[in-house]
Amino acid sequence: MEHTLLVDRYHQRRIKFEAQLHHTRKIINRIANVRILVALIFLGLAFVAFQNHILFYFLPVLVIVFISLVYRHSFFFDKKVHLENLVTINVREAKALEGDFSQFSSGVSFTDPKHFYSHDLDLFGEGSLFQYLNRTNTFAGTKQFVGQLKNPFTSHKQIHTYQQSSKELSTQLDFCQDFQASAMEVGEQQGDREQISAWLRSTQILRGIAYRYLLWVVPALTLLIIILSFFVPLAKPIAILLVLFQWTFLAFHLKKVNAFHAYVSRRKNVLEKYSRLLSLVQKQNFSSPLLQELKNLATEAHAQVKDLSSLVNALDARMNLLMNMVGNSLLLYDLQCVYRLEKWKSLHADKLESWIDLLGEVEVLISLGTFAYNNPDFCTPEIHGSIEIKATAMGHPLIGRNERILNDVVLNEHQKILIVTGANMAGKSTFLRTLGVNTVLALMGARVCATEFKSPILELRTGMRTADSLKDHQSYFYAELNRLKSIMDELKSNKPLLILLDEILKGTNSTDKQSGSIALVKQLMVRSCLAVIATHDLVLGELENEYPDRVKNFCFEAEITNDQLSFDYKLKRGLAQKMNATFLMKKMGIIPS
Repeated sequence: MEHTLLVDRYHQRRIKFEAQLHHTRKIINRIANVRILVALIFLGLAFVAFQNHILFYFLPVLVIVFISLVYRHSFFFDKKVHLENLVTINVREAKALEGDFSQFSSGVSFTDPKHFYSHDLDLFGEGSLFQYLNRTNTFAGTKQFVGQLKNPFTSHKQIHTYQQSSKELSTQLDFCQDFQASAMEVGEQQGDREQISAWLRSTQILRGIAYRYLLWVVPALTLLIIILSFFVPLAKPIAILLVLFQWTFLAFHLKKVNAFHAYVSRRKNVLEKYSRLLSLVQKQNFSSPLLQELKNLATEAHAQVKDLSSLVNALDARMNLLMNMVGNSLLLYDLQCVYRLEKWKSLHADKLESWIDLLGEVEVLISLGTFAYNNPDFCTPEIHGSIEIKATAMGHPLIGRNERILNDVVLNEHQKILIVTGANMAGKSTFLRTLGVNTVLALMGARVCATEFKSPILELRTGMRTADSLKDHQSYFYAELNRLKSIMDELKSNKPLLILLDEILKGTNSTDKQSGSIALVKQLMVRSCLAVIATHDLVLGELENEYPDRVKNFCFEAEITNDQLSFDYKLKRGLAQKMNATFLMKKMGIIPS
């Protein structure tokens, strides 16, 4: 019922924004028509004014009206884009709740088979956790979100503050969607952030205190002499010389000014959008400590980034021929703009990147807040100090509610290693991924797909999808051994780990595999770790008899009824009793019945 209500809410919001969008488009069309009419009236009056000079006095009024219409058109066009994004957001969220989240970015470019666990747990790529969770739209936000999936928090405080913030944002849907819609408008290009960083580190064009006085004295003197020339004829040649001096002085800097302008101007729109995002954060009321801190930072950042955007706009005005001629003749306009931009840079260069990262962090929190809003039945995990994981009614968040099977699991000092056996397709690998994904969610401050989830802060290591590599001249078996060696090396440093292994040592014969697997389990028993090992090898189950206070057997069973294979995907105590490989081979006609 809750799920249906959420879908309906998103549909209702979509309908509301579509109605607003329709109204806004009508206003835009009306303004466009009026603007054309004003332009035609202006041309008509301008033509007639040559016969009736008094009509010339009306032309400036029409120019002012036309300019105001241009600004109004721009305002409503921006509103139209924003509403279009809001409609898109609500359509996507409704589809995601119904199991289709393919419209979100898959993050396939972040796939890394060598990472400790992300490839094994399907954190990136089509149908991945990233695609399901991510609501970031800026490069900074995406980078931070990827970083937290690959490297969850290592302190209780960080996790707790993220839990508080995401919980609060789950109740502020309007803010979350406004921020997302505005972030979608940023229109960053690959390399924008790097180019902004390069500009912040670049050498100043106008160095030295002399420029500070020169840029004030020369324009002031020029304007004074020009005014004086109306009353003293002898001042006119001096005024002309001062104007020529300004153009000559600018000519010595023109190449650098042009390069500076070309570099900065391309970032203007991005900076304006950053300012808009910071404004949204500073205007919102928050109660959780992290969001309050981000709001305080955004308040300072908004004013300064807005100033930077205005300064870049001012420099862009040099492209207007009239402004260029008048400004550089009287005010050294180009150099004034460059000087102010460089002064801004000297005061705030060390903060701008952290302000952009602030926006990225807000996007990450909005992603987690949206996840919490969409899944009110998921729990907030408890992060504690003991080496114990306890999950009740745990499922995989990417499996639909109607298909998701929930299981309980406990890992602690007395149930340190779980040997999970079962038939092919019975659910062993999915169970490993379910535990792994929920652990990642818990340690990044998100809700988890369970009714109760307790976990310590520990690092996750998996061995499930090891592959051979022609590039690295590694066979599958050698790659798997390397993965196991890296895990054991970390355990020797007493780093607490959660280890998830799926059918280890597949690349050797059964006898060798059994002895190697048993030896590995015995090594894990004496180390600071919790482990779940999925296997078809029932011999490993005998370890429970030998080490009952460390090793426990669990299984997923298959049922064959009336020549039909079925699974309940429920984790049960003990060793699996039924295997299905021979049955399936007969069923498919691979071997005779």
